[in-house]
Amino acid sequence: MQKRHKDLMRTLVTELRHILVGTVASDGTVLRGDLDRELERLGIAPNGTTTPLDALANATPDERLAHSIAAAQLELVAQAQRASTRMEIIERAAYSWINRLLALRAMETRGLIDETLRTNPDYEGLPEALFILRQSDPGRAAGADGGRWAVLEDACQAQARSLPGLFALDDPATALRPSTPVLLRCMALVGGSMSGFTLAESDATFADPDAIGWAYQFYQEEAKARIYAKLGSGGKAVTRSEIAAATELFTEPYMVKWLLQNSLGRSYHEIYPDSALPATWEYYVKPDTLDTSMTFNLAGLTVLDPCMGSGHFLREAFDMFVAIYREQFHTFSATEIADRILSHHLHGIDLDPRAAQLSALTLYLRAWELVRDERRKERKPGPGTYTPPMMNLATTPTSLNGGALERHLLRHPQDMPLKPLLEGIFSGLEQADILGSLIRPTEYLDNAIAELQRPHTIRMDFDLEEAELRRTITAMAHHDPVGLRQMLLDRIADSFKSETGNTDDVSAALFGREAEQGVRLLQLLDRRYAVVVTNPPYMGSKNMDAPLRKYVEKHYLSGKRDLYTAFILRCLELCRVNGRVAMVTMQNWMFLRSFAELRARKEEELSEERKEDKFTGILRESSIEALAHLGRYAFSEIDVPGTPLLFILKNTFPPPQHRLWSCRLTARRPAEEQSALLMRASQRGQTTGVVLAFP
Repeated sequence: MQKRHKDLMRTLVTELRHILVGTVASDGTVLRGDLDRELERLGIAPNGTTTPLDALANATPDERLAHSIAAAQLELVAQAQRASTRMEIIERAAYSWINRLLALRAMETRGLIDETLRTNPDYEGLPEALFILRQSDPGRAAGADGGRWAVLEDACQAQARSLPGLFALDDPATALRPSTPVLLRCMALVGGSMSGFTLAESDATFADPDAIGWAYQFYQEEAKARIYAKLGSGGKAVTRSEIAAATELFTEPYMVKWLLQNSLGRSYHEIYPDSALPATWEYYVKPDTLDTSMTFNLAGLTVLDPCMGSGHFLREAFDMFVAIYREQFHTFSATEIADRILSHHLHGIDLDPRAAQLSALTLYLRAWELVRDERRKERKPGPGTYTPPMMNLATTPTSLNGGALERHLLRHPQDMPLKPLLEGIFSGLEQADILGSLIRPTEYLDNAIAELQRPHTIRMDFDLEEAELRRTITAMAHHDPVGLRQMLLDRIADSFKSETGNTDDVSAALFGREAEQGVRLLQLLDRRYAVVVTNPPYMGSKNMDAPLRKYVEKHYLSGKRDLYTAFILRCLELCRVNGRVAMVTMQNWMFLRSFAELRARKEEELSEERKEDKFTGILRESSIEALAHLGRYAFSEIDVPGTPLLFILKNTFPPPQHRLWSCRLTARRPAEEQSALLMRASQRGQTTGVVLAFP
C-alpha cells in the first residue's frame, strides 16, 4: 500500500476509535467516547453498576436489548472487574461497528455492492443508496438520521447470510449502537469526507488488497503504545486485549509470499513435479533435488495460521490454491474453487475476536472477487452473489463458567451423558482468552473420553442413550480416536449453537455463542496440518502475567524465554509429519545462549525433572530447509528492534549431511530494497550450507 493511502487509513481508523471509544488529550484530560456515553445513558454506570431496566423511561426495544445484554455480561463477573468488563463491552461494540463500515466501503470500491457510504457528487453529495431510498421510500428517511440507519441496516442485512460473524443484526456486540449524530459523522468519514484527503484517494485506499490488514494494525497503534509503556515500567500483560495489542504486527507482503511459496508451494511441487506454477512464484527457492516420495495429495494440503491477525497469510494462500485448482481441475467454476478452498484448505485462529472478523472478511472479499471476475469473462452483468461455506476460523471465548454449564445441562438433558467431556472442555478453556493457540486440547479430551467409557459414570433415566453412546465411543476410541474427538466436538458445538437463538434468556444466548466458539477453537487445535505458517506474538517471559508464564514453562519449556519461541514448538506440534512450518520471527533463537536448549539439547544434560520434556531441539527434530536473515527496517511501518528471520522447517528428522538454503541480508535497508534483494537471491536457488551434527 502506498504511503499516502496508509496515512489516510491511519487517520481514519484513529479518528473513528476516538469518536466511539474515547481518548486522552495531551494535557491528560479523558475524552469519553460516544459509546461510553450511550452505555451510561442506558443505565450502565462507568463503575459497572446497573440501573434496573424498568427505570429507563421511554426506552426503545433496541435500547432495552442493549441494556439487557450489557447487564447479563456484567452479572458474570465480580464487582471489582465490572468497570474493566464495561470497557470491553464498549471496545467490542466500537470495533464491530468500525469493521462493518470499513467492510462495506471495501465492497463498494470493488464493485461488489452498490454505493452505500461513498459521498457521491453525482447524488447531491449523498451515497447512491441513500439518495435512492429518499426518492423511493421517503417514509424510512423521515427520521433524525435522514435514512442513514435504514441504509446501513439494509446493507448489513444483505450480507448477514454470507458473513454473519460481522453483519448479523442480532450480534450482541452491536446491540450497543452509536448515537445518531455520531453515526452520521462516522459514515461520512468512511465514505470519503476526510479532511486533507480527496475522495479519489479514499477510493484507492479501500480498493487496495491490504486495506483491511492495515486498518487492523492502525486500530491497535495507540493501545500498543500504552501497553509498551506499561511493560516498560515493570507491568505485565494480563488480558487478551493487552496481549493482542502488544504482539500484533502486520507482515509485509514479500515475507508472506516467500514463506508460503517455500512451504505450501514446495509441498505442491513435490506432489506435481511437472507443474508449471513454480515458475510463477517469484520468491520460490527451487531445490536442487525435489523429494517426490511424499504421501501427500492435493486434498491433504491444509494450511493453518494459528496467529492469523487480519488474514494476510490466508489471503495469499487462497490465491495460490486458486492457481493450483485451475491447473489441476480445468472444468471447476470459480464458485466451486472458492468453496473447496474455504471449506477444506484454509484454517485460522487468533486471540483477538476482531481479527477473526477481519480474516473472514478478507477471505470473503477475495472469494467474491474471484466469482465476479469469472462473470466478467463470461460477460454476465453485475458482480453476482457469493455465499461462502462455513470458514475454519476461530477465536477464543470469554465469560464461560461452571454455573452456566450446569444451566445448559438442565435445559438440554440430552447432553447429560457427555458431562465429563463438557467439564473437560471447560476446564481446558479456562485460560483460553490469554493462551489462544497454545492450548493443547488432545490431552484433556482423551482423559474425558476415557471417563465416558467407564461403566456407571452417570446414573440417569435414559440409560439406553447413554449405553449406545458408550458403545460408539469405545468402538471409535480403538480405531479412530481423532475422528471420535471430532464427532463429539461437532455434537457439542451444534448443541451450543442452538442456544444462541434463545430470545427468552439473554444469558443463555450469550453463553451459547461463547461455548460454541470455544468448541470450534478446540476442533481446529485437535487437527494436524500440512503447512503451519504464521507471524507469532512476541513477548519476553518477564512481561508475561504469572498464569501465562507458568503455562508456557510447563508445556513449552525449551521455548519459555519468549512467546514467539513457544509458538515455534506449538507450530511443530500442529504440523503433520513431513509437513512444513513457515514463520517470521526475531533472530535471537539462532544465536543467544538462553535459547540453546531450543536449538539442540544434549541428552547427558537431561535431569530427572526434565524427562517429561521430550523435545530435544529444532536441529535434532526438524529439517531446516531455508533461512532468510533480514535487516532492520524489513517492516516498512515499524522499526522493529533487532532483525527479522524467515525460515522453513520440515517436520521430519534431518538426514546426515542435510543441506539448506540460506540468505543473509542484514544491512539496514528500506523494506522495498530488502524485498528486491530477497527475490533475486531466491531465484538463484543454490543450497549454501550443511546443518551441524550434534552428538
